[in-house]
Amino acid sequence: MTQQSTIQLTTEQLQLMLDSVRSAAVAAANCAAPATVMMRGTFMYCNSRLGDQHDSAYVEEFIQSVLAYKDMESISDEDALKSIAILFYGEAALWWLGVRGAKEVHTWDEAIALIREHFAPAKQAYQLYMEIFEEKQDDETTIGTFVCRKRALLAQLPEKRHNEETELDVVYGLLNMKYRRQILRQDVKTFRDLLERGRAVELTCKEAELKKRKNNS
Repeated sequence: MTQQSTIQLTTEQLQLMLDSVRSAAVAAANCAAPATVMMRGTFMYCNSRLGDQHDSAYVEEFIQSVLAYKDMESISDEDALKSIAILFYGEAALWWLGVRGAKEVHTWDEAIALIREHFAPAKQAYQLYMEIFEEKQDDETTIGTFVCRKRALLAQLPEKRHNEETELDVVYGLLNMKYRRQILRQDVKTFRDLLERGRAVELTCKEAELKKRKNNS
């Protein structure tokens, strides 16, 4: 019969062994945290991009998306300034290279202001009015899309230029006749009212069109 030998550890030896195991586990965990940790504090995973767009609505959407991502990920101004180049391509990438090379930007707020200035310079009030009134709603554009576009232009006018009632007058007058036939201006007090009634009109028109097609077939 084979006699098994037993190994006896002192309390001190056992503690040393446990400490060694814990140290190895911590080291392994640190090694296993790859790019995720290293990429925190940057725009690496932000999906917004800016290239050669000079459309004010697109540029403002890009800026608001970037600001929201920066806030959500708690990116510091310094890190944001270092990594915003990730979001640029084409014209924007070349522009940023020149701006940074000439040391024209030193703070995050300056960077945002320069993006607006270069890609979506503020329009004069008369230019905005021309753009607002040059296009009426066609048969294909939904009331939601149309109202959104016009309100975006109205929002660029000098502050407190018009109240909501006046803006409603402007937008209502540009609506497709099928809406104005069924929605009286005096029955609409807010843009929310206009959109709710307008969508009801769209639904009615779609149902009528489907019924017509069904009857024809």
